[in-house]
Amino acid sequence: MLASALETYESWDLKKLSIPSRSRLYQLQPVGIGTPLVESLTGYISRLAEAHCVTPKALISRELVSFIPKTYKTTNLFEMRSLTGALNGIGTMALDLVTVLESLTLRSDLRFLSLLTWAGIFPQRRLLRARRAWCPYCYEEWYSSKDKVIYEPLIWFFEAVKFCHWHNQSLCQQCPHCQRQLPPLASYSRPGYCPYCLEWLGVTDNYPFSDKALPSKEEIIWQKWVIKTIGELIANTPHLPKPLQREIVAQAFCRYVNQFTEGNTAAFARMLDIPKNKVWMWQMGKVLPELNVILKICFTLQVSVLDFFTQETVKENYSQSPAIPQNQLGDSITKKLEVKFDSDRTQQLLEDLLQNNQQPLPMTVVAKRLGYPKRILYRHFPELCRAISAQYVKYMKESRIKRIEQCCEEVKQAVKQFYTEGIYPSEAAISRLLAKPGCFRDKEVRNALRAARREIGLEP
Repeated sequence: MLASALETYESWDLKKLSIPSRSRLYQLQPVGIGTPLVESLTGYISRLAEAHCVTPKALISRELVSFIPKTYKTTNLFEMRSLTGALNGIGTMALDLVTVLESLTLRSDLRFLSLLTWAGIFPQRRLLRARRAWCPYCYEEWYSSKDKVIYEPLIWFFEAVKFCHWHNQSLCQQCPHCQRQLPPLASYSRPGYCPYCLEWLGVTDNYPFSDKALPSKEEIIWQKWVIKTIGELIANTPHLPKPLQREIVAQAFCRYVNQFTEGNTAAFARMLDIPKNKVWMWQMGKVLPELNVILKICFTLQVSVLDFFTQETVKENYSQSPAIPQNQLGDSITKKLEVKFDSDRTQQLLEDLLQNNQQPLPMTVVAKRLGYPKRILYRHFPELCRAISAQYVKYMKESRIKRIEQCCEEVKQAVKQFYTEGIYPSEAAISRLLAKPGCFRDKEVRNALRAARREIGLEP
């Protein structure tokens, strides 16, 4: 009876619970990681400071500066406001600040708010702008929606990005209220507001758009492509297995030079209207091309910047390239890219040149007139090209012999004329009478001068 009245209770586990680590700062969720509209690091700092109810200057100077391993004038960072754009870039300042923020927030994805992953690919020059740029329509749209965060996308800081793809409006770079340009990070920065007059930067009824010229059709086409390819670049940054190294640039240029011009660097440079020494240095890995240059090259080849660096197989889709803006690239580049090799026509033209009785031409001139690299002509028609080249060499030798004979005859007549006038026939005096004074560079002409002077007894 007693045993049946017993009741079984749950057991207690007296082991200590594993309590996760606590972050010193809020684990504020970044906006848009893995998308083209990923948040910028400077904008994240502004939002993080606002979440702690302090200013960005107080957050950095009183909290972050003590954890930065290197000695910077961080407390004076806001006195050099134009330098704060480097926090979104690829330099040491961005790396140190990301390291500190990740350790204080216990987040491991803050490096994707900057371009640190691409530090080995792009140089800093003309990569990011030194001032803030924004789309007031985006701000107003986010403000009107209760479920959207007002923030500063990283793509707005690229110098190549001039306007908003979603609203077809140029980005603003001046506060419409105080008429001042805004630094990427200031003492009182707050996404969507001016750090100086603290006014809202979104669209209002009296927003001054009347004095701004609308972008042209060509500029819209160019900007849409730039925004698309840069957006793809930063959206895929978290998915890369590791940061790309400097050698990737040289390998990419070698692939495309081999594909489009069969390894001819000079022809590839002419195709893109770029000095060949620059392309050669990019191939050798000696220098890195600026992002603006890479964008123009990729636009011409109709390949995204991400594929240009990461795809090992070259896709030939340049024949479907859209119109290139005149202020970015010339129309001649597109025409060169659209030229396809016509074997039958080229063979007929080469045969006609070989049988032509007019003045022979060198293969360099022939290739230029036909519109193909000389190497491609030699590859397809080696015998015809060698015959044309041999014909030109023979013609040049015969021309040289005729020119020397003519110069020797002129020298003999000049010597006789000077002897009749009682003037010594020196080389300098005779040169003034010759049609080509430089002919004395040939030893045959100098021998003719000495022979003529011996005939009149002036030389033994």
